[in-house]
Amino acid sequence: MPVKITFWGVRGSIPCCSAEHTVYGGNTSCVEVDLDGETVVIDAGSGIRALGISLAKRSINRVTMLVSHTHWDHICGFPFFYPAFQETANLNIHAARLPNGQTAEEVFGVLMSEPFFPLPMHMIPSVLHFHDFKPSESFSLFDGRAALRTRPLTHPNGATGYRLDYQGKSVSYISDYEHSSPAGVAELVDFVADSDLMIFDAMYTPLEYESFKGWGHSTWREAARLTQMANVKKTALFHHAPLHTDDIMRQIEQDAKNADPRLFAAREGQSLIL
Repeated sequence: MPVKITFWGVRGSIPCCSAEHTVYGGNTSCVEVDLDGETVVIDAGSGIRALGISLAKRSINRVTMLVSHTHWDHICGFPFFYPAFQETANLNIHAARLPNGQTAEEVFGVLMSEPFFPLPMHMIPSVLHFHDFKPSESFSLFDGRAALRTRPLTHPNGATGYRLDYQGKSVSYISDYEHSSPAGVAELVDFVADSDLMIFDAMYTPLEYESFKGWGHSTWREAARLTQMANVKKTALFHHAPLHTDDIMRQIEQDAKNADPRLFAAREGQSLIL
């Protein structure tokens, strides 16, 4: 059965609203994966607002959400996610515990509390189920029809990579990741091996990365290397830097394609069918 991926937010760090961010998009991380009628949402950045409106129009009220981590740009859109305010909606939110033991439910509770937001989370009318886990755990979803694998990523405060396998198709989501030791890269190669689509953090150019080592992000060059090592069929460059305007993104995408034609820069509103 087909797997459809739609990018609702592809930017990193902070939403960018300007004429120079219209081609690739300015909303932060949010990806929809449609598994033959089952809706999986990866991350709840500002792009999730428009996704929520779209889900309501399509009368979709059951959502499985995967949160890579709770940095602001990956959760800031949740208080504006329309299905969360529908009594008929059922939301299952999966996220790894933070290194300090804190859960995503606790973080979301702070996000939706005074003085940050006027409506506390316990007043949301939808049915919310939070599921916390330790990175590297695996799960089955939708009565065993889909397999979900997780792994920890190198990023300040931690982050989780996801791999969804469904009906012979696979999508890997590696956002907020900094390429690390050879052993760490080898483990990631095994994790994403033979993916039909890998969504990969390429926030910096190779030259920029030299000034931002330790900040928890990677480059299109590392995306190309991992694509080749893991035999990935197609790789979406993701988590674009706020300073990367459309003109800069066009050049980054061309450089990446020159290195490996399987790479492309994800654009807000873009859909793919596997």
